[in-house]
Amino acid sequence: MKYSVPPLTWFRAFESAARHLSFTNAAAELNLTQSAVSQHVRALEGRLGVVLFERKARGLAITEAGRRLQPSVSGAIGDLARACEMFAPQPAGQTLDIACTMSFALLWLTPRLSSFHAGHPSVHLGVSSTLWPDEYHNATSDLQIRYGTGYQMPAGAIQLFSDVLVPVCIPAMAERIRHRDDLWSLPLIGTVGSSEGWNDWAGHVKATTPPIASHSVDSMALALAFAKAGSGVALVSRTLSIGSIRDGSLVMPVAATVPAKNSYFLTHSFREDRRKSAESFSAWLMDEIACTPD
Repeated sequence: MKYSVPPLTWFRAFESAARHLSFTNAAAELNLTQSAVSQHVRALEGRLGVVLFERKARGLAITEAGRRLQPSVSGAIGDLARACEMFAPQPAGQTLDIACTMSFALLWLTPRLSSFHAGHPSVHLGVSSTLWPDEYHNATSDLQIRYGTGYQMPAGAIQLFSDVLVPVCIPAMAERIRHRDDLWSLPLIGTVGSSEGWNDWAGHVKATTPPIASHSVDSMALALAFAKAGSGVALVSRTLSIGSIRDGSLVMPVAATVPAKNSYFLTHSFREDRRKSAESFSAWLMDEIACTPD
């Protein structure tokens, strides 16, 4: 007997709630009531015989069953949306959707976008941020700027940077450092999800005291914000921190770096009708990188 597929409205409610981790926000997006979204999700859970969300006082937590279902549902809804786009009126200019990490978007891309717009005024950019590598599987972007190692990247990925990690803090905190081991007396800020850390840096510089991170954050942008607030010393990408170093808001208390195991890569999945704008952005991106001083 053929399996009966649940109604699309149930899947749409689940997909939106999974992205927002909130029935209230999903309801606003779908123009439904919060109760209707909750009922649709419960109906889907009943049909599938699994629990998709843990209901908590301050929102939702997606279960393992929900995480397994989300990519397929998001992909299917994305396919339907793209199919409908064939019949939608096209804007006068070209459109290009880009996905990248929040840190890269804030610290590298945003300060330079004015030059792209000046040279390509007809290209309408849509930029979405991601945090974890598996989020790119659900993204519907034309170009992706991904952070990770080469073996994690799809075929055809282009490496953008060869980077190093540097310790940074506010000038007043750096004045307390006379020797690199003095660093361990200060609060250290570690970044979750990075394959490098303070232990790697300490080993590279042959420090005698093992470091212990006082704070953990989930992005380099947040690590830099902590450092600028005087909360400690952050170990971050030199590519992303160079602006703060040049304007003097942050300094390197110890002039020692460690090669980064992770890097930024450019990948693509654009449709043929967006090839021109994708190639224009890719060429501009490579030119900006080539012209960026060390």
